[in-house]
Amino acid sequence: MAETQDIPYATLEQAAEWYATLRAGAVDEDERRRWQDWLAQGAGNRRAWARVEAISQNVAIARQTPDASSAALHAASAQRQRRKLVKTLALAAFTTGLGWQLARTEDVQVAFAGLGASHRIGVGERLDTVLADGTRIWLDSGTVLDQRYDAAQRLVVLHRGEFVLQSGQDARRPLVVRSRQGSMRALGTRFQVRQFDGSTRLGVSEGRVEVTPFDARGPMLVVEAGQEVRFTRSGISTPSALPAGREAWTRGMLIAEDLSLEAFLAELSRYRHGHLGCDPAIAALRVVGAFPAHDTDQALAMLEAALPVRARRVLPWWVTVEAKK
Repeated sequence: MAETQDIPYATLEQAAEWYATLRAGAVDEDERRRWQDWLAQGAGNRRAWARVEAISQNVAIARQTPDASSAALHAASAQRQRRKLVKTLALAAFTTGLGWQLARTEDVQVAFAGLGASHRIGVGERLDTVLADGTRIWLDSGTVLDQRYDAAQRLVVLHRGEFVLQSGQDARRPLVVRSRQGSMRALGTRFQVRQFDGSTRLGVSEGRVEVTPFDARGPMLVVEAGQEVRFTRSGISTPSALPAGREAWTRGMLIAEDLSLEAFLAELSRYRHGHLGCDPAIAALRVVGAFPAHDTDQALAMLEAALPVRARRVLPWWVTVEAKK
């Protein structure tokens, strides 16, 4: 949902309606002309149309990804996607004449950094694995990270997403996690890290974690068990109490503790392909409860039963939650 916030809700919904109409089959010339007139009304309409097309393409690519039973095909597909990404980025750089600026943007940096990642899971997937040193790690939907162990240290680099980590025993080598904003050194512990745009959230369940933002001038902060912080490259928030439901996703659940409907749907959207939108008129409704993170249709059905809302499916991959009529 974050990537569509710069486009007005009504315009985005109009674009989705037009997309559904044009893909439905028989479209007469009058209807096609009305769609072209709508596009010509302004740059905002064209941006909304481009966003709907981009989301549609992403969903189509995701559905073509082979399952885990065919490792060779999966690797070949991943390699093709990496080549396609590099080619697309290079083309964009040359055609815009802004290659150096493109390379500086965070999204592009993350895309390149994650090309050879050792661990990558798709949207709606979850992974529970044990690393070479006995460290156990749970990866949430859409997470990309690298494991870089050598004789001096055990390094985990989070490019995107979220994980829970239970550190293994290795007295000789420190265990360090890096996000886009800083580094975290485990002091015999279990903790959670989530990468946001522009910040990192760290929650410590057991032990302690030492946090050092990359550009901070002050001393590092040691976060104790039961605490949570959020940090940027230049600073760290004051520690607060770690919410009880932070690790619920490792059990396939999404816990809402008095979240706004808009915030809840933003969380739920991380577990499904396509667009999950919220009508601004009902965005402030409060959501409380436990929902299945990996059955988002069931979660939406539960939401409809608990609140005066309905999930309107313009397309199978374009869902908008609006007031029940």
